[in-house]
Amino acid sequence: MKDKLLERRDLILNGNLWQAILLLAVPVAVNDFVRAMYNLIDTFFVSNIGSMEIAAITFVGPLNMLVRSISMGLSVAGTNLIAREIGRKEYDKAKNIAMQLFTISTTIGIVVALVCFRFSKEILVAASATGSIMDISNLYFRLTVLSSPFIFINSAYVALKGANGDTLRAMNVNLVAMSIKIVLTYIFIFYFNMGIKSLALSTIVGTMFTTCYAIYDVFIKKTMMRLSLKYLKFSKKVIVSLLLIGIPIIIEKSSISFSFIVVNKYVIDFGEKVLAGYGITNRINSLFFSAVAGFGTGLAPIISQNLGAGQEKRAKDGIKKTYLMALGISLFIISIVLPLKYPLAEVFSNGDSAVLYHTVNAISVYSISVIPWAIFQVTNGIFQGTGHTKYNMLISIMRIYCFRLPLIIAFTKFTDMSEYSIWYGMLVSNILTGIFAMALYYINCKELRLIGENYLQKEGV
Repeated sequence: MKDKLLERRDLILNGNLWQAILLLAVPVAVNDFVRAMYNLIDTFFVSNIGSMEIAAITFVGPLNMLVRSISMGLSVAGTNLIAREIGRKEYDKAKNIAMQLFTISTTIGIVVALVCFRFSKEILVAASATGSIMDISNLYFRLTVLSSPFIFINSAYVALKGANGDTLRAMNVNLVAMSIKIVLTYIFIFYFNMGIKSLALSTIVGTMFTTCYAIYDVFIKKTMMRLSLKYLKFSKKVIVSLLLIGIPIIIEKSSISFSFIVVNKYVIDFGEKVLAGYGITNRINSLFFSAVAGFGTGLAPIISQNLGAGQEKRAKDGIKKTYLMALGISLFIISIVLPLKYPLAEVFSNGDSAVLYHTVNAISVYSISVIPWAIFQVTNGIFQGTGHTKYNMLISIMRIYCFRLPLIIAFTKFTDMSEYSIWYGMLVSNILTGIFAMALYYINCKELRLIGENYLQKEGV
């Protein structure tokens, strides 16, 4: 029987591109959507505890994102390098890269968990946590970082499956994991009255489930890409290439997380109710933003495999089709979200009129960002697919330090827009980022080339 890996490779390299894009992008989008839905359900559960708890998880969220940014950078780099070798039918080289990725990811995940757990309060103080939310935030942060080793392993698993074109399996596993988290959170909150600890504990159990399945799927189940210790041979070339591609992504994702930490500082100046409304809006937005983000992630292995097989024209055709899909979906989303902004906000405000007011105002302005977000994410996918992740880093640095923070500071200090300074700062910065990302792509799109090819091929991986 023909291995599914070979079938997916044939579709990516020779089949219908619309079908290939949907095959890779839709499971990623659904996976991200489910994760965002889980966060939104979390918010609903926490709203039954209190607005201060919502403010706390909003404050800690960017710190957890900062931790995850390292695993995401390694995952993007691993997907790129593994997909190249699959495109060339160099399966043993792909397995060697995967084994190095799993080993490095696991080690870093353990170190991150230990450091963050030990210095949690110092980290929160540095992030400007106020005394009113410090104790709740510290408890939540210390527990959530314990899941870091599992998160890093799961990211390596997603990288391997993404490089194979098997994004559907990762989606299915995460669907089960999210279901476990939701059920456990509900039980812990409403039956055991465990408060905010419920979210962290259910997250640990859910990520552990994904890790257990990942180990079975990768190391035990018989497939063409089954891994074992015999493929673990550390290579300076692979490690350098992982860092070359991964570090810009880590900086990019870390910068985004850092920007939210800084923005939190400005938001909380308007009060905890505004911070709660901002947090609810972010989680509602993430639900819809995830639908277009998946297209950038799904595009990356299509580009890597096709360029690895010497098919530049087909890679460019895939880019055009992905832009069209993502933009169409983003326009459809915003046409639904804006008319439903009041009932959406009402669900999560739990009868608090102030939180409801601020949430509706934020959605009215900030949620329009889904349109430039679609452009931004597909462009990110292009640079991830070619390995030129320095451009992703550049886009994020421009987004945060040239657009977002200066605009928010200017609107806050020199206008009387109050919390609208935040909402318009976020919207305008995302529009400018989308324009900048497209310009950067068109400047560099004359030739699509995989980064580091000469280095990797000089003596073999």
